[in-house]
Amino acid sequence: MHLPTLIVITLLVNIMIGFYLYVLYQRRPKDRCFKLWALSCACFVAGGSTAALREYDLWPFVSFFISDLLLVSAPVLVLLGLLQFSRFRFTKSKRQRSYCLYGLTVFFMLAAHQHPALISLVAALAIAFTFALAAFLLKKSTFNEPIYTRTLQVIFLLHSVTMLSQATLIILHWGSIEIAGLPGNTIYTLLSHIVLTTVTALLLPWLSFLKLERKLTLKSQRDGLTRLANREYFLNQAERYWRENPHQAVALLMIDIDHFKAVNDRFGHSSGDIAIRSVASVLSRSLRSHDLIGRVGGEEFAAILTNLDFATAKEVGDRLCQQVEDNCKMVGQLQLNITISIGLVEVIPAQHSISAAFKVADDFLYQSKRSGRNKVTTQSLISQ
Repeated sequence: MHLPTLIVITLLVNIMIGFYLYVLYQRRPKDRCFKLWALSCACFVAGGSTAALREYDLWPFVSFFISDLLLVSAPVLVLLGLLQFSRFRFTKSKRQRSYCLYGLTVFFMLAAHQHPALISLVAALAIAFTFALAAFLLKKSTFNEPIYTRTLQVIFLLHSVTMLSQATLIILHWGSIEIAGLPGNTIYTLLSHIVLTTVTALLLPWLSFLKLERKLTLKSQRDGLTRLANREYFLNQAERYWRENPHQAVALLMIDIDHFKAVNDRFGHSSGDIAIRSVASVLSRSLRSHDLIGRVGGEEFAAILTNLDFATAKEVGDRLCQQVEDNCKMVGQLQLNITISIGLVEVIPAQHSISAAFKVADDFLYQSKRSGRNKVTTQSLISQ
């Protein structure tokens, strides 16, 4: 295909993609990434258009400085949009360093706009560095979609390699680069950059859709009051563990708030909800990140502890009772003195079904309540 025709088509495609992203931003203004990516498309189109002036030896300030500044700003805007989907902490000090780095790049480009080779080299290196950072941010994305994220990572890295190749060609042809443009053999890196930019613009919106899907998935798995696993998700995960680890010992805890009906009757259901949230928070903080805990009833919780011996599991149960007693004396402005009772059973999944393990743990829970509450009743059902 005729290269100028391909460039025009690419710019038109990016105009349409930018318009589409801006429409998405209008419909979902909280997703600021759409606005940033729409601006990125606009910068790429404007930068590519002004770069065409190099063929006519007109206005180096516009055809080089403004053009390259826009082309550098396009991936910077992509990078800013990606921050919404990354666990990377963009602290105040990191923001200040980033602004300084961007400002220095602009300063060098402005100082070099009369020197085609130098400004093109600075722009190529800046774009390569920015896309490498974008690939790094995706590595720390907040959702687990390896096929998609790795595809986008590869595209960003190819972007970076393409611009490094262009920088190498600029250095190799340093003395022969004129105002009219880059050496003729950079046409392939230019073509690669155009294709990769268009593919990137097409793929970026899926990040937001994946984030929305993850949010809906988490909503279906979490209890609305406590943000712990809901009953259905907890039981599904328990069944999964039973299937995948049939011979690995596991401790199952049934946990219930003591005298909860009295709290509701005396202080009202809103205070009861606050008490449930407070207990859930203490339980969640006190367990390990890979332990499973869920709200399985009104004031009832369940937990699965793995890779623990029976004595340690008993210590964990005692610690949970103590933590709740210490941290839930005052709930809001009310002195409720919340405590919990626990039934704990250790089983081998191959020896006992989930329902059998739950029934035994539940029986031990009520034994704790009958014997004074705020305690743990335990038993190991592992056959010797």
